[in-house]
Amino acid sequence: MITFKDVSFSYPNIPVLHHVDFSLKEGEFVGILGPNGGGKSTFLKLCLGLLKPTLGTIKVEERRISYISQVTSISDASFPATVKEVVSFGLVGMKPRLSRKQQQERIEEVLAELKLKELSSRLVSELSGGQMQRVKIAKALVSNPSLLVLDEPDAGMDEESHHSLIHIIEELHEKHISILFVSHHPHDLEQADRIYFIEDGQMLTYQEELERGHHHASL
Repeated sequence: MITFKDVSFSYPNIPVLHHVDFSLKEGEFVGILGPNGGGKSTFLKLCLGLLKPTLGTIKVEERRISYISQVTSISDASFPATVKEVVSFGLVGMKPRLSRKQQQERIEEVLAELKLKELSSRLVSELSGGQMQRVKIAKALVSNPSLLVLDEPDAGMDEESHHSLIHIIEELHEKHISILFVSHHPHDLEQADRIYFIEDGQMLTYQEELERGHHHASL
């Protein structure tokens, strides 16, 4: 689905990624670890087509990609939308377009999967951080994406919500949805097919990173 060949990227006079090779195949769950400022965000932007490589090539198959950031973008108390309305936004521009009945059925299905049915009429401004992240995941999933990209989606979650999120991601993997998951926590990626570590512009397998003598929580 995504292939990097000898990809480098620099902002003006600031090198960020150096000669990265990477691939994500259909149905794979790939985890990304690394410190802040190591290049993870730039890597994701390249995957999503928001940036173009300075050198090398990136191939992304034309499929539906949903992205979940760590920042809750719908949090203002004045935003007058319910949980159900926010989830429905994920169907905007979906092709082929669903009938109104099909849209409602799909929304209800996703709300049930994410245990949000009881909150469907609540305003998003009344939700906790963990509940809002679940709404964002539901919005991302309602269009049946073939690839789900998650950028530290557990930000603002309590421990119970965090465990629930990881369980949801593992269930999605079992359904053969491709997943690219950026996390600060190695234990979040126990079910990942492969794990990479990005630091100082380099992309290593997690095992290579451990062998360099760096100490991280073991998987």
